[in-house]
Amino acid sequence: MSDSQNPVEPGASAHAPTQGQPVQSGDGPATHQQDPGWTAPESWAPPSTSAQTAPPIAQQYPDPSGGQQYPGPPSWQQYQGQSGWQQYQGQPGWQYSGQPGWQQPATGAPSWQQSWTPPPKPGLFPLRPMTFGRLFGTPFAVLRHNPRATVGGALIVQLITTVTTVVVVGATTAFAVLRIGTASQEQSSDQQLIAAGSVALLIAAVLVGVVISLVGTAMVQGLVATEVARGALGEKLTLRGLWRWTRGRRWRLIGWTALLAAAVVASVLVPLGVGILTSMAGSTLATVLAVVFAVLCLIAVWIWVGTKTALTPSVIVVEKAGVFHAVGRSWHLTRRSFWRTFGTLVLVWLVCSVASSIVTVPLQAIYAIVISVISPTGSLQSGNAITVTIVYYVLSLVVGTFIGSITSVVESATATTIYLDLRMRREGLDADLRRVVDERAAGIPDAGDPFATPAWIAQRAWGVPPAAGAPDAQNAPWTQSSP
Repeated sequence: MSDSQNPVEPGASAHAPTQGQPVQSGDGPATHQQDPGWTAPESWAPPSTSAQTAPPIAQQYPDPSGGQQYPGPPSWQQYQGQSGWQQYQGQPGWQYSGQPGWQQPATGAPSWQQSWTPPPKPGLFPLRPMTFGRLFGTPFAVLRHNPRATVGGALIVQLITTVTTVVVVGATTAFAVLRIGTASQEQSSDQQLIAAGSVALLIAAVLVGVVISLVGTAMVQGLVATEVARGALGEKLTLRGLWRWTRGRRWRLIGWTALLAAAVVASVLVPLGVGILTSMAGSTLATVLAVVFAVLCLIAVWIWVGTKTALTPSVIVVEKAGVFHAVGRSWHLTRRSFWRTFGTLVLVWLVCSVASSIVTVPLQAIYAIVISVISPTGSLQSGNAITVTIVYYVLSLVVGTFIGSITSVVESATATTIYLDLRMRREGLDADLRRVVDERAAGIPDAGDPFATPAWIAQRAWGVPPAAGAPDAQNAPWTQSSP
């Protein structure tokens, strides 16, 4: 072919390939032959189906030299089946105009715009303010989280208190009855004094049983409050570990339960005093109405004060506070949350009562049926009736002790859960707990107790205003303008 038929433009290499000419590879002959006078149309596509096509963007820009033809792209068919553009699998080698440099994720791949998901809870509950459902379910989750330490500890305490109470009250009762019977047989002149002394001894034995029960209740509250607080951080302590954590708080718990029992006894004297005073007027109807009204008022006061101070054992254990400081903290935390606290406590109590009845009522029904078969007349003088009665009371004592240990754990855990939830809502305790969890995960030792009373609350007790960023600073009394 002559040069006039295929001229070479100035500035172009004579060996550069042009469109329509075969590309000569160093490893083999040209792939095909083409008519030298042939020119590619606008919609030209590479003839080889085995090689990847060149980017279409190369055909969208006009020739900047005003008609001068430049050689095509470097041998993009150099290797058979491989493009000279070195495209990665599944990723284009070019970018459209206006598109950022990062690549769109493939279908099904997670997107960088997905919403943030909070981390899983480290322990008993998520470290954020709880919903009512979470608040109601967490006390029952305590039973599953660490049953050996919680239920086992409560069962040990219940067994000790029950056996001690039965032994003390039973021995005292037997001794008092024996003394009264001996005095009546001997026709002693001091028979009335002996009877009065025996009754006083029985009352003292009952009071001893009440005190033992209060001590046991205080111990269970301390163990369960510690378990809920440490379980929020993902810790799972043994019974010995829980007992060690309550060191220094036990006498405060006993003092609080004794103070509460004294308040209950004193409040019971109020309707009695009202009844005595109205009976002196001689009107029976007025006496009955006054006593009923006093009892209703007393129940309302019990509900109000009991709800406001329900968090006191939790404050004593978790914050290592004194009795009166704990009462004040409980009173402050339940402000504007009275009905939520009261409703949660009552609902949990109802569930525990129903569960206890489901177990004890069938046992009572079985005993009644067996006694009616053994002794149709209702007399318990026969040996079989006495044996059945003894077995029934022993079973009732064992079942009642076991159920009582479970219900005491759940009810104590309810109060502590409410306490932690209110602190997360009012004082930002959840942020402190998350910080401790993150630091532990990073291997950083604890810098302090996250459950300690906040400094701005401790300062407020002495009349010092809290810091401006304190969670409850806007509700402090010194920030309120006087009328």
